[in-house]
Amino acid sequence: MEKIVEQLSLDGEWIELIKKAKNLGITAEEIRQFLKQTESLHNA
Repeated sequence: MEKIVEQLSLDGEWIELIKKAKNLGITAEEIRQFLKQTESLHNA
């Protein structure tokens, strides 16, 4: 049960982050590119 509550909390946090990004005018494609760049740097 605790894991479900924790997962819901994390899901809610992601939703809020996505909403904030959208309100700032950040597109889904910009987020994808950012994540790809970050992943590339992390794996280097």
